[in-house]
Amino acid sequence: MHVAFFAEQLYYLPQFAPVVRALIARGHRVTTLLRVDEKLRDVPLTVDLPKGDSHTLQRVDSPAQAYAALRSLAPDWAVFGSFLAEGETLAPNTRTALVYHGIGVKNVLFDPRLNRFDLRCVESQRVLDELVTRQPGVRDRLALVGFAKLDPLLPVQPTALSGSAAPVLLYAPTFYPSSLELMPEDLQRLVPGAHWIVKPHFFSWVVPQYAKQRERMKRWADAGIEVLGPEHYDLVPLMARADVLVSDASSALFEFAALNKPVVWCRFLKLRWSYRGVFAWRYKQRIDPNTPRYEAVAYGADKPAGLAGVLQQALADRRSGKPPSAEREALIEHLIGPRDGLTSQRIVDALEK
Repeated sequence: MHVAFFAEQLYYLPQFAPVVRALIARGHRVTTLLRVDEKLRDVPLTVDLPKGDSHTLQRVDSPAQAYAALRSLAPDWAVFGSFLAEGETLAPNTRTALVYHGIGVKNVLFDPRLNRFDLRCVESQRVLDELVTRQPGVRDRLALVGFAKLDPLLPVQPTALSGSAAPVLLYAPTFYPSSLELMPEDLQRLVPGAHWIVKPHFFSWVVPQYAKQRERMKRWADAGIEVLGPEHYDLVPLMARADVLVSDASSALFEFAALNKPVVWCRFLKLRWSYRGVFAWRYKQRIDPNTPRYEAVAYGADKPAGLAGVLQQALADRRSGKPPSAEREALIEHLIGPRDGLTSQRIVDALEK
């Protein structure tokens, strides 16, 4: 079987990589098409994917070029991380599959355009039930599998932070709406002695309108904080290093919570004027209305001034080895699904069947 993946964005790769490895381990041939457009051309990029006869990495500069390559390759399966392009076609015998690139609290997850695939891999029973409720005819094309990106970190190995160890705090905000521009200038002051890693969203580095975010990140880097550039696209190894994750309405919140480590949810967000006041409906349209029920997975920080105290509480619980609450565990299961490290195997099963 020949399976081709189209990574339309660099940050889709961590979701695809475990599936690529599982396919190769079963003797299948894999091609990964990575879009490298003008935003990526100057990024010193090293892609962590298998090398050898069973896997080919091919760079394309646009979706149109990717679809042309897929028509030429005519794989058995073409796997995508987001929407199929309108008006594009594939070879007659190529079937399409969706391994969506994220999870969380954005309404896009339930956009009916994401149901146009021959196979949609779904992370949790909650998502599957909601999809079927909205569009009952899609049930036969859904496979309940889990969240592949976390496979390298699962199943969870319980660890506790020693009292003498310097805690590692990972700040991984999304690009919009983001807490980044409202974060304290002096991060080191929040938890003296802690090591901060700042891993912004890729778009924060490359999209012109986020220049203010880049200015803030430069000041942090100048102050000696470890600020990772756009070439660091994979959050997985950073989650393995970190003791606490700090983020906002991002998939990273739920991914890290699934590892049974503390998460701090920054509920203070920098909104453009076009998302405030009479235009607040745009923000509500962007965010899943069920968001408040998911906040139990995290320690909430409503204002930047309260962040230090919230971090201290999260670290105290981390050092004590305090287990997650039953409510938190139920929510993670609700959002992420099975956490046995075998999601990529289930995806390969579905493709083979």
